[in-house]
Amino acid sequence: MHMLTRARLLAAAMAVAYVCPLGAADSFDGWWRLDENASTGVPPMMRGHETVVHLTQFSNRFTIEFVFDGQSMNTSDFVLDGQTHPGQLGATQEARWTRQSRAIAIDIHRPAGGAMPGGTEHLIWELESGGQTIRRISTRGDASAAQVYVYRRMQSPPRPRG
Repeated sequence: MHMLTRARLLAAAMAVAYVCPLGAADSFDGWWRLDENASTGVPPMMRGHETVVHLTQFSNRFTIEFVFDGQSMNTSDFVLDGQTHPGQLGATQEARWTRQSRAIAIDIHRPAGGAMPGGTEHLIWELESGGQTIRRISTRGDASAAQVYVYRRMQSPPRPRG
């Protein structure tokens, strides 16, 4: 009888772990909506629009898909090993965990005269306690002010606008 009770408890615990993964709140994985009111440095062209990121992390990979008003605009892939890798539009990039499962640092080095302003951009993507908010901080080598974007976890992907 005692063995049967332990077996049932173990089966129930495994079912809960399967349905509600323990790491879900400690993962960047998911859909995140920009909270304009809590953010600083949001450009005028982004204000009043639905800005969403779909983040995926797996092992030492981190992918950011940018979605603007329901349309996928750009996807960036990073290897979290601290090594230099090719980026987009002639850029190079390094990415690494700074606090395992909570913060990722990314340095993007863009060439002068390219489609994007040249120079280095330093990004920190930080998952806040509770796993419902991400703070993305962007700084550049010049004296410009930091951009701080605050994203809130969404329960489901955005619907395309039509």
